[in-house]
Amino acid sequence: MAELLEWMMHADQMLGELISRYGSLVYLFLFLIIFIETGLVVIAFFPGDGLLFSAGLFAASGSLELAILLPLLSIATIAGNTSNYFIGKFLGHRFFQRKDTVWARQLQKARRYHERYGPWAVALSRFFPFMRTLAPFVAGLTRMPFRLFTPYNIIGGVAWITAYVLAGFFFGGIPWVKRHYGLIFSGLIIALLLVLAYGIVKAIRDKYRRKRG
Repeated sequence: MAELLEWMMHADQMLGELISRYGSLVYLFLFLIIFIETGLVVIAFFPGDGLLFSAGLFAASGSLELAILLPLLSIATIAGNTSNYFIGKFLGHRFFQRKDTVWARQLQKARRYHERYGPWAVALSRFFPFMRTLAPFVAGLTRMPFRLFTPYNIIGGVAWITAYVLAGFFFGGIPWVKRHYGLIFSGLIIALLLVLAYGIVKAIRDKYRRKRG
């Protein structure tokens, strides 16, 4: 966990070291990291947001190619979510057998989020850490039709990759952003999680009120 926190706070430095050491192989590393984060429900803690922003920053400096990053990483996250969907569809019931585990509680939250927003949960979850890994799993678990899941998977994946990579490309070079890189992403993640928590609490409260009414 300490290493993952270090990645999140200093993803730009970490990525810079990988580029200087491995050159164009970094594209493969980025593809695998994004695929794993969105494709394996047991690995929901990868620093995807900061990594995408950093990739855009290095694209602006000429160390990486924007024309390669955008389609490559979009494919990675779309394929990752598709993999996660089928894991949920065929193996998901096993994760709910032990309801006292941390994973089971997180999955219950993801399920409520999914029930509230329907197929848009798949697209919107991209912008929420942890939820972007759990949402496609829950979509498979609840047997959302694959033909319905796929367009929202594509919309969310392309939007997430494009938003963060282009943000890094256009804003990553600003001195103030460079100096406060870790603080910016820590604050962003906290804000997104608070928004998510509010949505879940509101959904539960509204459901409770409807039952009482």
